[in-house]
Amino acid sequence: MVTTSDTRAAAPLRTCIGCRQQRPQSNLVRCVVGPHGATVSRTAAGRGAWLCSSTCFHTAGRRKAFDRAWKQSVHPDALQPLEHALRIAFDDLIINMEELPTVGVANDEPAATKG
Repeated sequence: MVTTSDTRAAAPLRTCIGCRQQRPQSNLVRCVVGPHGATVSRTAAGRGAWLCSSTCFHTAGRRKAFDRAWKQSVHPDALQPLEHALRIAFDDLIINMEELPTVGVANDEPAATKG
């Protein structure tokens, strides 16, 4: 039997509760419900619900996906403060993703443009 010892860990995959697509954890935002309400945090204790966009936030709210992810009933009004925090988190996520180098383009060369 031949085994390989590849010690590199793959990026953890999580499922967006809105669109149900699996993505790398670094591309998603984690929402947590705690004793003081819902919040956006990667490290807070509690059950997490992962989202990839604000559109998925609205879809998840409409489909009651937060209820299933957090295993408790969530009133729609309780999600309103979470919407503002998510908007800030998604803006930061997009900015951080734009700062990443494009695959296959050397850092000293300008990126190719259309037209």
